[in-house]
Amino acid sequence: MKVYEMIFHKGTYEQTRLFYIQNNKASRQHFIENMRLELEQELKDFNLNCKSKYKHDLFALYKKVQKESHLHLDAMEDEFIQNSKAIFDQCICLIVKSHEVLHVVKPLI
Repeated sequence: MKVYEMIFHKGTYEQTRLFYIQNNKASRQHFIENMRLELEQELKDFNLNCKSKYKHDLFALYKKVQKESHLHLDAMEDEFIQNSKAIFDQCICLIVKSHEVLHVVKPLI
């Protein structure tokens, strides 16, 4: 059985991965929508959990980074939905990897 790992590389060391049973336009659109929701949630979580005395400045910076990530998604969305792959630059991209997994119907014991 195949599963598909959809990956949003947000930069050199940051990425988000979700697994899907199908790799089609609908699943890729769903992945993009989930990435947008995740970006919004990350910003909300940062605002709630940041304890720094520089919270206002850090939040403003985080908000700019989040806006940039939305722009990256916007720029790559159509190509990713059509082709399962979109590259913004060498560190930012959307890709799909397929993996074979075992589907066990009944216990082996």
